[in-house]
Amino acid sequence: MFLTTFIFLAKCRKLKFISLSLIEKAKFLDNFLDIRYLEKEYTREIYDLKGWDYEGIIINTEDYVTTFFSADGYEYEVKMNFEKYQENKFRSTLNEIKESFRNEYSLSLIPLAEKIAYGTSFKEHLENKLEKFRNHKIGKKYSTLLLEFINEFSIEFVDVIDTKSKNSSFYFLKTVAHRDTLNKLYRITLKEGLISSDTKQLTFLKLFDNLEVQNRVTWIGSTSELKYFIKLINKTELGFEDKGVYKWRIAVKCFVKVSVRSLKEITYKDLRTYKITDNTNQKLDRLLLNAILPV
Repeated sequence: MFLTTFIFLAKCRKLKFISLSLIEKAKFLDNFLDIRYLEKEYTREIYDLKGWDYEGIIINTEDYVTTFFSADGYEYEVKMNFEKYQENKFRSTLNEIKESFRNEYSLSLIPLAEKIAYGTSFKEHLENKLEKFRNHKIGKKYSTLLLEFINEFSIEFVDVIDTKSKNSSFYFLKTVAHRDTLNKLYRITLKEGLISSDTKQLTFLKLFDNLEVQNRVTWIGSTSELKYFIKLINKTELGFEDKGVYKWRIAVKCFVKVSVRSLKEITYKDLRTYKITDNTNQKLDRLLLNAILPV
């Protein structure tokens, strides 16, 4: 747990403030790994329904059904089940975590890119916890709920788009020292079979205008090579604007890459999590990086 917390904080070290409350709230979920967790709370609710005082000694986790009349004369039936009670409390805890994140980060006056960075790091923290629950005898019954929560959290706080900024394509700063960089990239990627042979030079250059792309370029190389290329064209020292967390979203707006295994277009999520192989690094360092470094 200490290592996971350290990694989360390290990823957020450049942001304006760090709160441990989210980590503590997420840690609170571990209580549900105890099969007896909330026994007294459940028993107390049964006693409250019966109008009895509860001293915290007796434990009762059996199903319970009772009826009572409200002040307006309506009859209500209350059914209580301990496992369902635990599940509802688990859902409530997840909602509290979401509200805490919304209040501490999403609604704060920090740039969207930083909010996404927070969200991405916290999502990874929750995904590590999900693995712990999946591999636990008691925890696995909560894993589906936790997975659903992570997906919802991602949609709301991670997979968002900054509509106020120009992030439709990449951007080349066109400094004198790098004036021939794009032309070199086009010639090399075409010659080496990384992009489709029918790719026009103008189509390729349009990927670096910071404007909406009308014609995407088909990437023939591997996914590993595409990820390397995207990282390359976000290096400021080579004359490019660093798009930060948006670069993977922009990549799929600019390039079409079909997975060999699934025969489906890769998504920005696929690209973001894909591992660049050592062979790719060695090959493209030689072909691309060394060729376009300014003299």
